[in-house]
Amino acid sequence: MKRYVTMLGCAVLSLGLVVSAMAQDAKPAKPLADTSMEQVKAIQEFFSTPENRLKFQFPIPESRYMWQNIGRIFNTVDVLRGGPVSELPLNINTSIGDIAFVKDDKTETVNEHLDDYPVDAFLVVQHGKIVFERYITMRPQDKHIWFSSSKVAGSTIMALLEAQGKIDVKKPVSHYLSELKGSVWDTVTVEDALDMANGLNATEHDEPVRDTRTNPEQIYYQWGVTLGFFPNAEQKERDPYAVLRRMERKYPGRTAFEYNSINTWVMNRINERVGGKPVSELFSEMIWSKIGAEHDMGLGISPQGYPLLFGFAQSSLRDMARYGMIYTPSWSKISKERIVPESVLKMIQTTGDPGIYGKGYVGKKMQKSFPDDKGITNRYQWDAIFTDGDMYKGGVGGQGLYVSPSRDTVIVWFCTGDGNNQEETMARAIARHL
Repeated sequence: MKRYVTMLGCAVLSLGLVVSAMAQDAKPAKPLADTSMEQVKAIQEFFSTPENRLKFQFPIPESRYMWQNIGRIFNTVDVLRGGPVSELPLNINTSIGDIAFVKDDKTETVNEHLDDYPVDAFLVVQHGKIVFERYITMRPQDKHIWFSSSKVAGSTIMALLEAQGKIDVKKPVSHYLSELKGSVWDTVTVEDALDMANGLNATEHDEPVRDTRTNPEQIYYQWGVTLGFFPNAEQKERDPYAVLRRMERKYPGRTAFEYNSINTWVMNRINERVGGKPVSELFSEMIWSKIGAEHDMGLGISPQGYPLLFGFAQSSLRDMARYGMIYTPSWSKISKERIVPESVLKMIQTTGDPGIYGKGYVGKKMQKSFPDDKGITNRYQWDAIFTDGDMYKGGVGGQGLYVSPSRDTVIVWFCTGDGNNQEETMARAIARHL
């Protein structure tokens, strides 16, 4: 009987979504799950060619399907859910679609943006209830890649381990990773890596020529080759630690916020050493299994078996929202226990350094997205933390997680864009309106 009631509840919820979509006057959804087998085969053959595999990171037509099906190109492991599904009741507020915001000196509404830009799905949860939800190329049960939005999953693990006294972020990275002893990482603190401020000579965006994702001569690219997401048959080195040992100091740590997924990879290897398990297991045990997720998360793994929890996570949009809710007062709507202590939340919100923020590519980009906000910081892998305590984390192609603890609001979205369409600007406008 309990199973029947759960299934019935899901059916009612699905019906409610149909009604809400109609009420929001949305364009009919065209889920990519309806892609024909012939098209799927062509897309897989496209990415099986080494020179095309690199294009997975760009918003080309083939990526729109593959970003919702990463298991067709990467080996994955499951981040297991657990317990009963936590309900997210519907309380649709159609006026959210009419909220206006300014982008590049042009005013547009939320619905106009969702109609005109390559957004795959968009969701707003307030006080534990879905107040706005639109699916354009997805169904509610479909999974989509998070890309770098997933970085805060690993930093949450580390913040919890730190709160338990198991990690000292003031110690050097090599204190926890012996593979990096005797290298420049002896001079990089764990906190430097957490805050994307290691001061080393390989970044993701801040090289003189921004070619780190396409140039085999760049250390970042060489590291990516070792993990299997960049192609280069001529590169013999397949040990990521060996590539990292070649890095050099550019200037003192905490000089500038310079974005680099290498920091996140290092952070998660420390999580594993301290936690004694793969980070996919740690994330499941410490967080994902406790939030009433509807589905397991999929997580890409490298040829060596390293979980790639810096970009290659995939989940449904509602489950992404549930994750964001652990930072809000509505944590009790999804979990029996408070996962993120108030002390951890306050530390992230209040201890960033605005002095380093605008000295790198991502900080400058965020200042363009939020021109009316002063004193923005980054902290523990979050891209933007505002003076009102709101937090934002983005990912390649326009993925996004926006959390407003004071407004008890979470806004999440998946896109297949170039990352420059400023959905984050729209999310901040929605949060402020609510």
